[in-house]
Amino acid sequence: MNLSLERLFLALGLAGLMLVAGCAHRISFAPDPQKIVGSGAPRIEKAVAYQVSADDLQREVTTSASWRDRASYRPYRELDAAIGKALSQVFSSVTRLDQPFDPRRPPSPVPQLVFVPRIVTTSSSPAPVAWPITDFTLELGSQVLDGQGKALGPLSVTGTGQASFDELRSDPSLAARRAAEDAVMRFVQALETTPELRRPAQPAFRLLTPVPRMP
Repeated sequence: MNLSLERLFLALGLAGLMLVAGCAHRISFAPDPQKIVGSGAPRIEKAVAYQVSADDLQREVTTSASWRDRASYRPYRELDAAIGKALSQVFSSVTRLDQPFDPRRPPSPVPQLVFVPRIVTTSSSPAPVAWPITDFTLELGSQVLDGQGKALGPLSVTGTGQASFDELRSDPSLAARRAAEDAVMRFVQALETTPELRRPAQPAFRLLTPVPRMP
């Protein structure tokens, strides 16, 4: 093969590599619901709700996969059911809200606590060309509101997942799924061990001055 043909094939190979590089590969990493289990302690006798809007479900995120490649996914859609399952392992009643909680028009049963999830992800791979994600981090946070819509404070956990290239050949989403399952199980543990979530709910209104009886 002469030098000009070698250069031609090299140029074609580089062009093909440039076409492949920079792609956003779709992944799906919803946790296995059978793996989301509590410690076995009695559930907290509270009605709670969690809020995931239609906009949240459609929100798409793109993070690094390798060199110039990216992975795209919808984290709230992936974790929607898992968050509900996690809450149901700890509380006696769980309701899903698809719009912001309004204490003036509460759902039935009226929630004593409302969780507003926030999901942040990062990903990477050491390979310069092969795209599957080998390292994935998922932060699952939630603002916690009481039944009157008052913020009680944030709750946050972080899950991590790794997978080898051999494992990723059959499941390119494996590292992300492991991170999601790790985060959800840490979320269950945080729900079980946060004492503020066990405190009795305050009444919506408190009568400060007794009303005198009518004669």
